Amino acid sequence: MLKYTLVPEEFFSPDSARELLSQVVILEKNETVESIELPCYKAVLIYAGEESHARAVATMAEAAKALDRYNKLVVRLGEDMVDIVLAVGDKLLLCNSYPAPDPVTAQYFLFAALRPFQINPEVTTVNFCGDVPESVKSDLFRHFASVEVL
Repeated sequence: MLKYTLVPEEFFSPDSARELLSQVVILEKNETVESIELPCYKAVLIYAGEESHARAVATMAEAAKALDRYNKLVVRLGEDMVDIVLAVGDKLLLCNSYPAPDPVTAQYFLFAALRPFQINPEVTTVNFCGDVPESVKSDLFRHFASVEVL
């Protein structure tokens, strides 16, 4: 399982990466801590776990920045997880992963992620990275302005 956090680049140093990550997740002694720079948000993704998952999350954040919309929502459905990146304008609001063993749970976390930021789904496009079942697309079309695959 991927454990990660984002920190502003001015607070990051390679020597403090483990300490910064351990403030938000429980790390095992044998877990290696790595980082990926996200210059588009002047942030660094610090992670422990599967590098390919961390790179996918970083790619999602970069994809959100490149979207030509005000509300930028990028979602990736994994086998047991849903990754969500939410930005408004140039500001990254959320970059998180949630346990989602099925599409209904993934949709729950998607709506829950929007609520605290008062993002209106009716004027927001959901952008998926990777494969998304047609049933999920059709369910989301009822609530969102559009559903697209990047």
